Amino acid sequence: MTQSPAQAPPPHHADATSRKDPEIRIDLSARLREPFVHVEIGCGTTKKPGAIGLDVLPLPGVDVVCDLNAGLGFLPDASVDRIDAVHVFEHLSNLEQVLREVTRVLKPAGECHIRVPYFANPHYYSDYTHQTTWGLYSLGYFCEAGWPYRRRVPTFYSDVRVRVLRQKLVFSSMFWPLKVLKKAAQALVNAHPRVQELYEENLCWLLPASELKIVFGRAR
Repeated sequence: MTQSPAQAPPPHHADATSRKDPEIRIDLSARLREPFVHVEIGCGTTKKPGAIGLDVLPLPGVDVVCDLNAGLGFLPDASVDRIDAVHVFEHLSNLEQVLREVTRVLKPAGECHIRVPYFANPHYYSDYTHQTTWGLYSLGYFCEAGWPYRRRVPTFYSDVRVRVLRQKLVFSSMFWPLKVLKKAAQALVNAHPRVQELYEENLCWLLPASELKIVFGRAR
């Protein structure tokens, strides 16, 4: 079951400690020579099998202790096939810099999979560590070619460019009758980008989604 931000484990990511040089605990050069390079940002103590785990806290199993807001300078350009970040990006104080670094280290066909709380989720506002809100158009400010939605937002604020591959609204509830209703709504809302837009403009406060799953890559 997908966790809401209020149910998720405490954040293990940027801004939890002061910035300092990364502490690399593995043979990173050897790991980067593997056929498939998988990086998990904010892995905490539950790192995905086979992933290189990054976290701001020196927890067991973390491979690189670092502040994501300070960049990923320890990773070469175009060196990573996949990046995962679950409930991390909403805590970042410098989203533009992080997107710049993520797109730099991704291979041309690489993907970044993130999960963030949806802005209409009332639990979002309970967490004082949240720095940014997220909706369907959040990455639109960094995306030009291949934008899947009718509504377009300005892209002149930044020179960072991403390619949005897919977005999915996730619905959940602590109450089982609503859980059934929301799962049905999830299938309907995600049937097409235009339905997602219709939902966000007119219905998101009536039946709030809990999370947004986003997959993006480098702009081509």
